[in-house]
Amino acid sequence: MAIGIVGGMGPHSGLTLFNHILSNTKARTDQEHPSVIMMSFPKHIVDRTSFLEGDTEINPAYSIAQIILNLGKSGAKVVGIACNTAHSQHIYDVIIDELVKEKSEVKLMNMPLETCRHLKDSKTGITKVGLMATNGTYKSGVYKKILEDSGYEVIVPDAVFQNQVIHKMIYDVEFGIKASPNNLNVNVQRLMNEALEYFKEKEAEAIILGCTELSMIFKEKMFERIHIVDPTEILALALLREIDV
Repeated sequence: MAIGIVGGMGPHSGLTLFNHILSNTKARTDQEHPSVIMMSFPKHIVDRTSFLEGDTEINPAYSIAQIILNLGKSGAKVVGIACNTAHSQHIYDVIIDELVKEKSEVKLMNMPLETCRHLKDSKTGITKVGLMATNGTYKSGVYKKILEDSGYEVIVPDAVFQNQVIHKMIYDVEFGIKASPNNLNVNVQRLMNEALEYFKEKEAEAIILGCTELSMIFKEKMFERIHIVDPTEILALALLREIDV
């Protein structure tokens, strides 16, 4: 059974998910690793936040769904989308509708749902959870709703802090993570520290990295006494679970 990855959002995020799959597989030989098919077509998928903020009328769901269908035709039985924002209701629900319409038998994993389940299963006693995400994920409220429905108190920044610190850290065209994914530059580091201090002051017990780009720069699982929760790694674990690796 092969795992499928929808990449390209951004292109390094699919690679990050793939790396988490590899690093969480107990394998002694090449042959013991799972089969993985990744399709990364960034030029075919419009920016998810741009769609959710109304800057484009093109819903990226249709391109994402087509890639999932192609992954299925290539042998993938379970698929993960390497993008948190793509799980926002106005995108994700359309993806599901398209897969149902085409009678796809691919099992699509839901990153925010798996993240919430992971928090519950970890039995850490966490009740207050902070969210770092793109403006698209932030405004869609996808993580906030799922977490609140599960009984968590969710800490999100005000709109100004969200836009000028967290979203800027990801999207700034000069120094943001998307523009410079292999370079944790001083500007990203400054904004990252500012965001972490914000959630610390709000007494968050955990912070969810609600953008796959953030998964590329946060290497530690703790900040002081705050748990750093990485949905990209959690998605990798869920994909491996589905194929019993």
